[in-house]
Amino acid sequence: MPNKIFQYLNHQHTPEFLHRYPRFWFFYFWLNHLSVLRMKYARRAIRQVLRSADPPKRIVDAGCGMGDFLFTISEFKNAERITGIDYSQSNIDVCNSLSAILRRKNMEFVCSDLGAAEIPPKQDLILCIAVLMLIKDDMLVLKRFRDALAPNGKLLLYAAVNYRRNLSIYKYFAKKPGFDYDEIIGRPQTYNDETLEQKLNECGFVIEEKRHSFGIVAATMFELSSIFEWLFKTWHPAASVFVVPFYLIFLPLYILSMQFDYLGTRTTGNGVMIIAKKQ
Repeated sequence: MPNKIFQYLNHQHTPEFLHRYPRFWFFYFWLNHLSVLRMKYARRAIRQVLRSADPPKRIVDAGCGMGDFLFTISEFKNAERITGIDYSQSNIDVCNSLSAILRRKNMEFVCSDLGAAEIPPKQDLILCIAVLMLIKDDMLVLKRFRDALAPNGKLLLYAAVNYRRNLSIYKYFAKKPGFDYDEIIGRPQTYNDETLEQKLNECGFVIEEKRHSFGIVAATMFELSSIFEWLFKTWHPAASVFVVPFYLIFLPLYILSMQFDYLGTRTTGNGVMIIAKKQ
């Protein structure tokens, strides 16, 4: 059981029954929107761009996952062409199944690492949500994004920044093998605000807007949830003791803390949502 849980959660391997019944993914999308903070920031930025006087018609989701944004934002139905790129064949299979069921003929999905992917030219919008820090040659990918954008195109980028941890108990668990998700997947990049902005500038982007996420309250709640997730993935005996209190007490507080963070404003945080354009 623990090996399967690690496989599904750490390596984005989709359980077989979800390939047979892909509509169940909409429940997963709803849970993501409710509880995953970066999804809230990204969706707000996407809708902001879609409400512009000249809404984007050609769109690339670089690191599309299971299609969280592409299948749940209704305005994407009217796009001329949407391309989703992801390194996981399992994710691409889910996206292809959903696009077939929903008859989204304007969508295509490509299984590729972003470092090697061919990005179609003249794109009005490129999404790169929580992916850039996982790419070894991030500068190369940013330059490809710039070259692929139309003159008035936008890059929507979400990245983890300013790696800070608050709780001593989190630091204790972080020393345990398999606890650190970044270590498991091999995250090659760590950014702060200055280094990320510098890379964007050097690759030919101008930042139009940025919003920080994960202030101290949300970041602390995230650390607590990460500890529970590790206990669950390893099927630690303590998981059975904490699971009921977690869902009855902690989870509502966690969701409220994410909403509090989303509605507030801050000058720094552990994540940042950026809207950028070509220089």
